Amino acid sequence: MLPANITELRLVTFTLLGIPGFEQFHSIISVPLFIVFCVSVVGNPLIFFIILSDRSLHTPMYVFLSLLAITDFMFTLSIVPQMLANFWFHSPVVSFGQCLVQMFFVHFLSYMESGVLVAMAFDRYTAICHPLRYFTILTSAVTSRIGLVLVLRGVLIISPCFYLIVRLPFCGHKVITNPYCDHMSIAKVSCGDITINSLYGMIQLILAVIFDISSIVLSYAFIICAVLKLPSKEARSKTFSTCSSHVCVISLFYIPCAFSLLAYRFGKHIPRSVHSIISLIYLQLPPMMNPVVYGGRTGQIRDKICKLLQRMKQ
Repeated sequence: MLPANITELRLVTFTLLGIPGFEQFHSIISVPLFIVFCVSVVGNPLIFFIILSDRSLHTPMYVFLSLLAITDFMFTLSIVPQMLANFWFHSPVVSFGQCLVQMFFVHFLSYMESGVLVAMAFDRYTAICHPLRYFTILTSAVTSRIGLVLVLRGVLIISPCFYLIVRLPFCGHKVITNPYCDHMSIAKVSCGDITINSLYGMIQLILAVIFDISSIVLSYAFIICAVLKLPSKEARSKTFSTCSSHVCVISLFYIPCAFSLLAYRFGKHIPRSVHSIISLIYLQLPPMMNPVVYGGRTGQIRDKICKLLQRMKQ
């Protein structure tokens, strides 16, 4: 039954509405979206190559930051170009295969982003609570394994979604009321039973997001306790400042994420356009702001960027 269904699915196409109810404003919305795209595809590779080219930055903290930059760069490329094509050239139709590929990257990169933020929280916990053992705990091998685990985790969590989608029948109007393809958006336009899809979506949420948030909260609870034990106000302020960029990035990712999840699960009377706007903010604000935050608040990276700009002017 499944091979036959796969053959039929090759002919399936989906229409992405973009932001429902705001179709006449798509050309206006595309302007800030294009700015987000430009900042992300320039800023994130810049952060990555600065870290890659400077051996003094080859420490766990900056390795995780480079992984975050790669994730954000891919995040933008997986969503924004297709949206701009829709908004500018009125190309809302995507094939089943294209939609499935976008679904994979949207979810995989979401889990990667969340996982990297957990790794960075662990890095700050180790640096502040166990400073003398920092480089013996976070060795190059351990850092590499953490990165590999994050990749494997994302793949393993999203892989069942392929089967859950491919098994579904699709008939009638296949219009996705979202600017991009994700697991539940595709499932909802099916004419089959999507109970298992919805259940697995909740399992994903519990396994990944709730675990990640709990890990970050626990790390910062230990960090706060360690900082409050420092003897002077200046020492406490200086130590807290090493976490400021990470806290900003966590806020940029998890606050819109929480609004998006709450609106999706409990906001049945919230207009679809609001759902779409919130999910776009959740997915595209961090890739744009992360390089700005780390480029502006991290002294070593800021100095490298300034030197690079000075060389370009000469």
